[in-house]
Amino acid sequence: MFIPALVGKGREGYKSIERQALTGFDGSPLAEATITPPLLVHELARKRSTSLRSLPIREVLDVFQRAADIFATGRPDGLEPEAYVRNASLSSGLPLSIVRKQTLGLFPPAFRMMDRFLRVQSPCGLEVFDRYFYDAGGIRVGLTPRGRNVGFVMPGNHPSTHLMWVCALAMKVPVVLRPSNDDLFTPYRLVTAFLEAGLPEEAIAFVPGGHDLVDPIVQACSLSVLFGGQQLADRYAPNRNVKIHGPGRSKVVVLADADFEQTVRLISRLVLDDAGRGCINGSAVIVEGSAGRLAAAVAAALEKVPVQSPLAEGAQLGAVRMAEAEAYSALIDSRLGSGAIEHTPGRAGRVATVNGVPIMRPTVIEVDSFEHPLFGMELPFPFVVFAPVRSRQDLLRAACNSLAVVVAGEDDTLAQDLLLEPTIDKVFGSGALSTEFDPREPHEGFLLDFLFQKKAIRSGPVSAGLSPLGGNPQGCACAVSQESPRDGHAQE
Repeated sequence: MFIPALVGKGREGYKSIERQALTGFDGSPLAEATITPPLLVHELARKRSTSLRSLPIREVLDVFQRAADIFATGRPDGLEPEAYVRNASLSSGLPLSIVRKQTLGLFPPAFRMMDRFLRVQSPCGLEVFDRYFYDAGGIRVGLTPRGRNVGFVMPGNHPSTHLMWVCALAMKVPVVLRPSNDDLFTPYRLVTAFLEAGLPEEAIAFVPGGHDLVDPIVQACSLSVLFGGQQLADRYAPNRNVKIHGPGRSKVVVLADADFEQTVRLISRLVLDDAGRGCINGSAVIVEGSAGRLAAAVAAALEKVPVQSPLAEGAQLGAVRMAEAEAYSALIDSRLGSGAIEHTPGRAGRVATVNGVPIMRPTVIEVDSFEHPLFGMELPFPFVVFAPVRSRQDLLRAACNSLAVVVAGEDDTLAQDLLLEPTIDKVFGSGALSTEFDPREPHEGFLLDFLFQKKAIRSGPVSAGLSPLGGNPQGCACAVSQESPRDGHAQE
């Protein structure tokens, strides 16, 4: 199998001389893929295309309906659905049954209900994506794209992240997509399914390659959405045209009145779901009072998870490369030091092997303070750190800088305090957090708020009884623009 770059020149795409071999976690050859040169990315990203924006939103949603069926049952990438699932599992290391659930079981229904996702983000109705304005409170407001396109640098930890750029297409914003080499199969199948369903070729550029494509995408695209670690987040944080999805660092807050057995089950699920690969998986637990008993109980529950090949149906743990496994283990060792107790995996060791394939066992660590260097660390396998707190002030400090915080126990005042904390993006009470990504919920903010901007728009005289606050008292005639006046290149 060969995976080309898809650059608006037919389904055959662009095939570079320089290519990369894709192998499975078991060493099996899977495919070859194009390595897209940065110069081509610059050329593609600077182009303007109106083919997607000129389609009525209802026709765009019809494309999504057709793409749902093609992705679920067709061969847009040349692969039968189960052959695609196997390749994606072998490439990413994510267990086969989880890949199937989070792709064939996720994308088709999501595409069919895309109109609902858009309505949640845009309460003014779907028509705003055709006319780029809406009426509210007796005035007219423009809602226009901030730029001609958006570039996405995607991760390979979990397939559900691809719903992000899919939603951008649904809002009629052209996309430049650099997939992760850890899983090229999922985004390639998605893109080819959309093209087969009738999406204009100019609406999306699929550009596989390495980290050297990140800067060209940021420099040449109007807007960029980047997934990566803290170093990437720090590098681009000052750039308002770049949206960063960094480490999730999702946490569980356990109140003194929380039911013990229910809390053990809750934490075990949040740590283990999807092999611990999601950004909403629990990576830290904040406990009012002593954390030792709870940490030991969760460790005992996770220790029962069988170590199986990710290709086995029902497997719950993912595969990693041996070099990665050794690096993760060494990182944990380097930060253990004093004030930390490792509850699992104990004598068995952190790295297991099945048929020579390395698999990280679930790891539970108890530290004496949320200021310990292990607290808040996020790793791509079931890994969680417990820390005690003695006061509500410390509890709130420990919960900061989190994608999601779930509260075990009842305290409306605390829930309100967490909701008002600007460094926490999602708050769930009474153990309500699901590890599944739902586009109807803000995920580090709604994507629409990044891709679009509101503008004043008025035509004709000021309404009777209203006095202008400044400017021309006769009103101004403003056209609804489809390009932002600041539609320039994102600068580092």
